[in-house]
Formats: sequence, structure tokens, C-alpha cells
Amino acid sequence: MSVFEKRPGMALAAGALSLSLVTGTGLFALHLAGAPLVGSEPEPTEQATAVEKAPEPVAAKIRDVPAEESLAGALETAPKGWKTGGSVQRSATQPLPFSCPPDGTAPAVALSRLFSVDRQRIQVVTTAYSAGLGAEVMDALIDDADSCAGGSVAVRSRAFGGKKPGAEAHRVLTYEGFNSAQVVAFRRGDVLVFISGAEGAPLSDAAREFDRHLADRLEGVCADQQSTAGDARRSPWSAEGYKPYTVEQKVSVRDLPLPRLSEDAEAEAVGLPGPKIKIQRARPAAEPVYPVWPLMPDRMEVPKAPASPDEAPVTQANVAVLAEDKTGPGCGWAFTGMSPVVFDAQAAEQANAKRRQAGKDKLADGTVRWQQDVLDYWNAYDRYVDEAAEYKDYAADVAKVNKAWDAIGEDWSDFWVAYDAYEAKLAERSLFFVNQDNARNRYENALDQCEADNRDAAEEARQQAEDRKKEADEDEKDEDKKDNKKQEETEEPAPAQVDCDSAVTEPAILSQAPPPEPAEPEQPKDPRPADRR
Repeated sequence: MSVFEKRPGMALAAGALSLSLVTGTGLFALHLAGAPLVGSEPEPTEQATAVEKAPEPVAAKIRDVPAEESLAGALETAPKGWKTGGSVQRSATQPLPFSCPPDGTAPAVALSRLFSVDRQRIQVVTTAYSAGLGAEVMDALIDDADSCAGGSVAVRSRAFGGKKPGAEAHRVLTYEGFNSAQVVAFRRGDVLVFISGAEGAPLSDAAREFDRHLADRLEGVCADQQSTAGDARRSPWSAEGYKPYTVEQKVSVRDLPLPRLSEDAEAEAVGLPGPKIKIQRARPAAEPVYPVWPLMPDRMEVPKAPASPDEAPVTQANVAVLAEDKTGPGCGWAFTGMSPVVFDAQAAEQANAKRRQAGKDKLADGTVRWQQDVLDYWNAYDRYVDEAAEYKDYAADVAKVNKAWDAIGEDWSDFWVAYDAYEAKLAERSLFFVNQDNARNRYENALDQCEADNRDAAEEARQQAEDRKKEADEDEKDEDKKDNKKQEETEEPAPAQVDCDSAVTEPAILSQAPPPEPAEPEQPKDPRPADRR
């Protein structure tokens, strides 16, 4: 373990020293301008009597860092089509709900400026955080947006319109009473940009334009514009804890041959992997409702081939070894004027030697384990060969049973066809008797009706004769009239009787013979042995 792993405070102190150097430069300039410093010695008494001259204000010039130059340049020269409003403002504050940076973090550079884009007034705030912390801070700002806004302000995340700018981008709307606002935040490396404006302003388009405008200025000065929150751990100021910078270094051990089987071993050495065994899955038929024989064998699962070890053991691997982090995470140490983390090469080499040895030990253990894995695989493959042969026998038995059941099924299919024909003939015979009975009833009813009509006609004729006789008796005994009446009576014909047997036609079905009664088909014989039925 290096001195920085044991004592990350040393790295922190080194970074603080570099910041104090920058701060010291500014204090020194103020001192030259005549500004009093706390703890400075008083002027000698002799100088008090001299003629005092009013001090002239002199601006303290602190060395510009790449972050300051890049962000200021991006704001001083507006993107094409944008109109500037006012000058670039230093010490800018990030807009709500991103105005609450995590504890212990503050941007090294924070600039802002007003612009007019498509007649929409917007504000652009650009901030640069120390090496690697930009992604970590952005995550925290997004997670804490609701709490940062406070209870009176509602925060609503919205989908980003079109392609997102930078390494990541977010869009939120804020509502407080009848007031609303929109904020788009995106990041490149450790640079966080916040564009705020009205709720309906096209800030997604503005963010993409400013991102292209900014990317050109970060080229060559920001080491990694696509950095992630995981990269922040290379910084002693990471909220997740410091993790020293490492690089991959290859280590190796000697190769080992294939193991040897003991003389009494039942397994055989095979290739890695062993020969592929083709196994066709058995598909046993479902047991039908009619009796079948032989019985289907008990179901077996298709055996699975054991997983094969690699053809050779792994003898090389990459080991993470401590290295000097000259560039730094994210945009890098130099971007915000930080000094690299102090690197103790001697202590690092001691730690790296242990890491390399640990990597070799792991590889050596792996080669030994590989030999045992090969022996285990050969034994497993030998069992797999036996299981495959057993399953093939099972599949062959299933095929035989399926074939026997298919033949029995064909017999039963023929039986059901014959039985359907049998039931159809029974239905035909039954329908004949029904039709014959109906025809007989209709015929007998017609004969009865015919005879009833004859009786009614005779009765009507008789009644008419009696009526005529009665009228004759009441007449005045006119002989001529009587003679005429008698003559009329003798001339009145009797009603004719209908021959019902001739008038009513007997239906032909009454003289027809019914269809012959069909013979019921015989079911297929039970194929099971007598003692298994």
C-alpha cells in the first residue's frame, strides 16, 4: 500500500499547498498596492511624520488558469446569432434548483452572462470544478434539486428535446405561485453549464449551440470532456473517497500441461471441449383414452454436456498498479490550476511489487485449479457419455412405443369411422319408422274424415226430405198440387256416397319395408396382457 493509500491527507495537503500559492500571489499583489494585511508589522515611527500620499488603487492580477480563459472566452464571444446583454459577471451563482452545491465543494470558476436568443432573454452560467469532481457534483445537484428549491417551489423534470449536449444533460421546470422558469444543465468534463429562461424558451436548442461553441474552447485544455463520476475518486476531494490512480500492467506465470489420469481411472482424456454428442429429443405420445400396449417408459430428461474448461490455463493477466497521475481526472489538474497529487515513487513501487506478486499468485492458483477442473471435466464427460447412451436407448424405446400406439390408434380410428356409419344407419332406420307412423296417422285421419263427410251428407238429405213432407201435409189438399209434389218427391235424387277407400290414397311408405337393422361394429381387441387389464 502506497503512502497515499495509507495517508490520503498528504495528497489533500499537497493540493491545498498549490491553492495557497495561487492565493498568496493575489495577497502579494494587494500588499504591493498598499492594502493592509492582517498580522503585518506596523510602519516605523519615523515614517509616520512623512508626508502621507493617498494610495492609488491597483487591480490584483491572479494568474489566469485554463478554466478561466476557456469559460470567459466562451461568454465574451457569443455563439452565432446570439446577442450579448451586459458584461461577463464573475463569482456567479448557479440558478435554482441547482444553487446548492454539495458540502465541501465550490466551483473554482463561476462566470455568467445574459444573452438574447430569438428574442428570448436567457442567462448562461458556466462553472468549472476541480479535477474530476464535475460529474460527481452534477449527480448531487440533480439528486438534491427538490430539497434545494424548498417547499414553496415545485420542480418537474422534463425530457430533453432532441440530442443531448455534452457528456450528460438535464432539463427542469420550476413553479412558484404563478411564476415559472426553465433550466437546462449540461456538463463537459468538470465544466457545468446552466442555461435558464422562460418556460417556453427553446433552451434545448440553445444548449446544443452553446455546447458546440464551448467544446472548441475546451479542446486541448480539458483532458477528458466525457469523464464520469467514477473518475472523481482519483481526486483526494471526492465525496466517495480517494482511490489512487492506477494503470494496467501485465503479469504472467509459466504454463502447465494437461493433467494425467491415474491408471485405474474409468474416465478417458478427451479434448477441451470433448466431442459433441448428437442427441435427438424423444417425444413420447400422450396416453390415449383407449387401452394401449406396451406402456410408455418413464420420462427422462435430455442430458446436458458439462461445461468445459479452457483449452489452456490463464497464464497472463493485467494488474492495476499505482502510477503518477500527471494529468488528473476529468479536465485535469492544470485546468483549474491545481498541482498533481504528490507521488512517492519508492513507496508506490513497494506496493506495486506486492500487487504484481498477488496477481501472479492468483494466476498460479488458477493454473492448479485448471488442472483439477480438467480432471473433473473428464469424469463429468464420461458420465455424460453414459447418460447420452442411456437416453438414446430411452428415445428408441419411446419411438417403438409410439409406433405401436400409432397402429392401435389407426384401428380405433377405423372403428370410430365404422361406428359413425352404424349410428347414421340407426338414425336412418329410426327416421323411417317415424315417417311411416306419421303417414299412417295422416291416412287414417283422412279415411275417418271421408266417412264423417258421407254421414253428414246423408243426414242432411234425410232432414231435407222430412221438411218437404211436412210442407206437403200443411198444403190445401190440392190434388194437382199433391200430384206435383209427389212428382217432385219422386224426382228428388238421394245424395251419392263417396267411396273413401278409392278417394283417399294410401301412402306408399305404408307398404314399404324398413331399412335393415345395421350390425354394431366390434371394438378393437384390448392389446394389454390379460393380467394387466
